[in-house]
Amino acid sequence: MAEAAGYRGEKSASVAVTPSGVSKVIELWAESPKGWEEAVQLCIAEAVRTIRNVTSLSVDEFSTVVKDDAIQAFKVKCRVSFCIDDALRSH
Repeated sequence: MAEAAGYRGEKSASVAVTPSGVSKVIELWAESPKGWEEAVQLCIAEAVRTIRNVTSLSVDEFSTVVKDDAIQAFKVKCRVSFCIDDALRSH
């Protein structure tokens, strides 16, 4: 993870029923001074570090931070899906 890059945290969450069980979807924001690809990598790295059973990531939004007429950071809003652990759900 790049030093100047940042993970913004969960913004919202929803739950969807799938044929294989229940999936939850959360939104994550990340930013990087290097580019959108690194920002996406930061999102997935944080997701798999803190969430089990991640099944997909989709990028919903791309944006930039501009200062002094130049791009300072590249930002992404990602939607991360993961399956709810059946063992935990039964309690």
